Amino acid sequence: MTDHAPSLAPPRRILLATDLRSHSDRALDRAVQLARQWQAELHVVHVLAPGNEESWPTAPSWRQAPTTAAMAERQIRRDLAGDVPGLVLHVTDGDPAEAILEAAKRGRCELIVLGTGETDARALGHVTETLLRKSPASLLVVRERPHGSYAHVLVGTDFTAESRHGLTTAAGWFPAARLALMHVLDIPYKSLWLDAGRNEELARMEMATMQSFLADTPLPPEVRAQVLPLVEHGHPEVMLREYVIEKEADLVVISAFRRGLAFHLLVGGTSRRIVPAVPTDVLLVRAPS
Repeated sequence: MTDHAPSLAPPRRILLATDLRSHSDRALDRAVQLARQWQAELHVVHVLAPGNEESWPTAPSWRQAPTTAAMAERQIRRDLAGDVPGLVLHVTDGDPAEAILEAAKRGRCELIVLGTGETDARALGHVTETLLRKSPASLLVVRERPHGSYAHVLVGTDFTAESRHGLTTAAGWFPAARLALMHVLDIPYKSLWLDAGRNEELARMEMATMQSFLADTPLPPEVRAQVLPLVEHGHPEVMLREYVIEKEADLVVISAFRRGLAFHLLVGGTSRRIVPAVPTDVLLVRAPS
């Protein structure tokens, strides 16, 4: 049993991606809350829409028309509504997803925060999907309005080293939160080939594997003792969603490989299924290379 976790300090540099529309407000509030909680630098990137500069053909001689970039910076500072440590603004143009990735790389940001305006549970926006697929930094997709620090965190696992990293990250970043650890086994046509006895035996085996996984995870004993282990059968996105709704978890943590451009979620589903289906904030933790 491993009792001492490696140092998983929270990010020192956070990047907020905002288009300055209303659905980005919750992401802004969460990014500010985390930056203040962790005493982290907050980088804010806004990508200008093409052809946004206005002309003033009859403007009086004393008028100095602000540029679109200047107006965007003014709005960002106004929306922040208070002192934010280490604030860095990036107002740029180009493809939004690529510009966000470049700003994160340039600022050496370990976490990207963005909101989602998608109301269709089956859909992901282009920018969100691209960042999920390509970002080397961890990604926090914000849906809910913050009401303080995260208090109830659900972590998905498939018992791999990458998902163990997701659990230790959740424990390190959110030490005051309740932690639940869920493994979901999706067995097609389970009822056709598993009778009641074999189903119970399988459930015992899976829980034993869960307990072994927890015992081998480098967590302080008092943290490990508080983790709620859950083994479920079904579709991962459905089980995660149902737990969030029933138990009011305010953050779901899932993990991903970071091996070149390959992208694999480790709770049995894909980004297109899990991230849009869960009705709360989702943190995708990038495992080390």
